[in-house]
Amino acid sequence: MKSIIEDVLVSHDCGQEVYEVVTTARDIHQMYKHGLLVIDPSRQRGINTVSNKEVVKKEKVDRWTSALIKDEAVFGQLSWNFRPDESKTYYDPDKKQFVIEHGTATLPDSAHRHRAIFQAVESVAKGSSFDLNMKFSVRIWRVPADMENDIFYFMNQEGDKADATRSKWLAQKNSGQKIAATVVRRSKHMTEANVETVSNTLSAKNPRLTAFNTMSVAFETSWSDIAEDKIESVADWFCDWWEHLVEVRPELGKLSLAERQKVRKESIVASALAIHGLIALARRFYDDHAGFEQLAPLADPVDIDGKQVDLFSVQNPQWLELGILVPSTAKGGTSLTVRNALQTRRVMADTLAAKLGLLPQKLVENAA
Repeated sequence: MKSIIEDVLVSHDCGQEVYEVVTTARDIHQMYKHGLLVIDPSRQRGINTVSNKEVVKKEKVDRWTSALIKDEAVFGQLSWNFRPDESKTYYDPDKKQFVIEHGTATLPDSAHRHRAIFQAVESVAKGSSFDLNMKFSVRIWRVPADMENDIFYFMNQEGDKADATRSKWLAQKNSGQKIAATVVRRSKHMTEANVETVSNTLSAKNPRLTAFNTMSVAFETSWSDIAEDKIESVADWFCDWWEHLVEVRPELGKLSLAERQKVRKESIVASALAIHGLIALARRFYDDHAGFEQLAPLADPVDIDGKQVDLFSVQNPQWLELGILVPSTAKGGTSLTVRNALQTRRVMADTLAAKLGLLPQKLVENAA
């Protein structure tokens, strides 16, 4: 059924013609209720890879809902997008009407604020004093779904940011990020099944190896000088290198939850710090044209007072001596934790290079 939005003005943003309108909370809620507005998690903060639920900051939604009811909210502009291949719309400049012949609008940004509006409208039935005629400014886009990634990135890497993992996964802005994303998508040992693409952190129940932001920052540090036309070939080379690495260190491939939890408890091999060190090590291999067989010593144990200990074991005192493992005191007593900092990332990279008889990694200057 055709729908018409009145009193629409034309504006310009990101090389696109966009449409500005003021509408009420009641109308926004009605559009959502009747399917004219939808929230696409793949273009927002994603689906939690452990709970399989959409990532929503409920506290934020509830806080904004309360502010709306009290008429104290600072909301800014909302965003809708009618994807050209999924909807049919047009603008009538004479009547200043935006006409929707069919299709729905997704939300490239402002999903939390929309949820707050929905809750505020529904609170009226429970006795709240929310004004259903409260007006909101909306910018309407007509761009492909992929461009929603860019809109989300620019909106959420300013001010109240989404996790860097999510923003960088949706839209890559430099060579390091692009190599990281290509590797994750191509390597059979990576994919979203083994790399977290929603959150910057891994919960205890998340069996994945690492978060995408960890990989992205590591590539930005050691690989950001790669030319645009070399990204594809470098990513293919790295996937091959990682394939050989997993043969030497299977913990860096896909594991069951029980196996991953055991590795995290006993070893630093899958820590964010080690990921940084290994990606820097790969750059040393790439620059020196070193043979992948040189990775083999990473599986060799070290001798500690006559006892054979895995190189990456938390029982290897070398990591404590280097400041990579540091004592941490909590209620349960003292334990060792990995110190993930710029200095220890360099130490890890140099230590692994020395273990394999390679020169220390030269980091890219002014890396992100």
